[in-house]
Amino acid sequence: MTEQLERIRKAYDLTVDWYNKGIDPLDNAPEELKNLLEFKAFQEETGISCSSGAPEDREYLDPQSGMNFLDAGCGGGLAAYRLDRWPSTYYGVDISPRLIRAMQGFAENEKISIGGLWVADLADLPFDDDFFDIAAVIGVFEYHTLDYIAEALKELQRVLKPRARIVMDIPNLEHPHVKVMFKLEEYLGRPNIPKSRSAFEEILTPLFSIERTDDTHVMLKYFVRRTHN
Repeated sequence: MTEQLERIRKAYDLTVDWYNKGIDPLDNAPEELKNLLEFKAFQEETGISCSSGAPEDREYLDPQSGMNFLDAGCGGGLAAYRLDRWPSTYYGVDISPRLIRAMQGFAENEKISIGGLWVADLADLPFDDDFFDIAAVIGVFEYHTLDYIAEALKELQRVLKPRARIVMDIPNLEHPHVKVMFKLEEYLGRPNIPKSRSAFEEILTPLFSIERTDDTHVMLKYFVRRTHN
């Protein structure tokens, strides 16, 4: 799994470089991909609903003053969705050093108050036990094997308080646009590792209780709580 993590890290570092140069990665996507009707439909269907800034995520997590919020695999979500404006205290982790540096620069330039940003692996988080009240893991698990996800879920359970709320997702293999999404991710150097819903839930449910799911989008979203144990 180390090789896959390094590949994803480099891909997201490169994405930051492109944006710093004013290059939209999608502008250079292969024409045969951009010309697919499914690709255009995929672009229209995705967006805020598949991001860490989705309104339903905030509604479920119900951030309040005094809460610690973990954005695991944060990417550029702090800047894109201004998650610092939630009443909770924002903490972000990502495996891409350049993404973290970019978000640290954003926080400094905007003079915003956050808990902090770290370069970290989801299976080895730099936080104390029972530290977070709420968390989001959006657009992350599609890149990992079930074995790695099982370790990451155990680590998430460790840093979350009992009954803490968390939102997470995996690709929805039943969705008509999922194959186009996989092709786009491959072009971006971020190959997905598909896994079935049943296989994911088999490793999820011993640690987290599923309160509801949303399978209407290309990403299958889970709204769950950490178990007491």
